[in-house]
Amino acid sequence: MSAAMVLYDWTPDVCCYAVRLGLSLMGITYEVRAVDMDLPMAQRPAGLRPGEMPPLLVAGGVRLSRPGAIMQFIAHQPGVARAWLDPAHEWAILDWLDFGAAALDTMAAARDIAFGTTLPVLPPMGALAAALRRMEDHMSARAMEGHDWFASPAASIADVVLFVTFALTVDLGVERDTCPALRRWARRMRGLPGFMVMPGVPDYA
Repeated sequence: MSAAMVLYDWTPDVCCYAVRLGLSLMGITYEVRAVDMDLPMAQRPAGLRPGEMPPLLVAGGVRLSRPGAIMQFIAHQPGVARAWLDPAHEWAILDWLDFGAAALDTMAAARDIAFGTTLPVLPPMGALAAALRRMEDHMSARAMEGHDWFASPAASIADVVLFVTFALTVDLGVERDTCPALRRWARRMRGLPGFMVMPGVPDYA
């Protein structure tokens, strides 16, 4: 790799999980600096600037904090399989990556509402349900055309972010029986070399 990578990581954060999963699937070696966001800034790791929060990937002079940008940066590193950002399908991959990043933010906000209080709270699910329906419809159509992945013949960086969005909705009580195409796709994701689960989340789709 051209520069040593450091990931400032907060284990419970869903965006951090997306980045860890991408790094693992793409075979990247990196240093982890764990951050506890419940601690004051003065007690967080050195190198984390005021206002910065996980996930933060640092490589040389590059500092990236958005999962989509981090995925693209990783995919361009030497030694990473071109299929993760296949030039022949790059625009479709980036389109679904952008959709997935927005859906990930929606899902993360719903989880914050659901688990951010001492009493159970049901978060608004309309936007997330609409995102999952679009994903299910797309993968149903892709399956009918003989395709296994969202945007290209092989798994791409878009699949990574979209997988996290789908997989972690299990905590929000999303009914998986209505998403058979996504369930099949998620099982394929779990079978990829380097796949890793998020601590505390059931390992099923």
